[in-house]
Amino acid sequence: MTNVNVGKGIEKNIDFDALPKAARDHIMYIGARNVLMDSHASITADEYPDDTERKAAAEAMVDKKLDALMRGEVRVQSTREGDPIRAEAVRMAIAAVHAKIKAAGKKPKDYETSAIREAALKLVTPELLAKAKARVEETRAVATGDDLEALGL
Repeated sequence: MTNVNVGKGIEKNIDFDALPKAARDHIMYIGARNVLMDSHASITADEYPDDTERKAAAEAMVDKKLDALMRGEVRVQSTREGDPIRAEAVRMAIAAVHAKIKAAGKKPKDYETSAIREAALKLVTPELLAKAKARVEETRAVATGDDLEALGL
């Protein structure tokens, strides 16, 4: 039995061995397709305006992910951060890491997401949490400040 988190707080224990072969094959196909599609989602027309270059970059990302899977490297499904202030601090820290990577003349997509997150977590300090708290409070104030009619909607 494998406990599968399907979102919205729902978890199901599934005995994959008990599923008919057609169902297991379908799950494997959809799972592989989704994981590999996610691996190249960051390749955009803004970054690669030429279709041929964009396709080559996307295929390189798919190959990189497939190689990682073949080595047994899998990403564990994370759960959402329950604390909006900490979640904002982590977003800010990840943006800072991306900026440092770009300043070094490199691209964030060339790094594993887990490595970037790990580096970002080192930047979450009490000072950054204070900035994140201010940003969250400001966003809440803006979100609750005017009704839709005042916004012209």
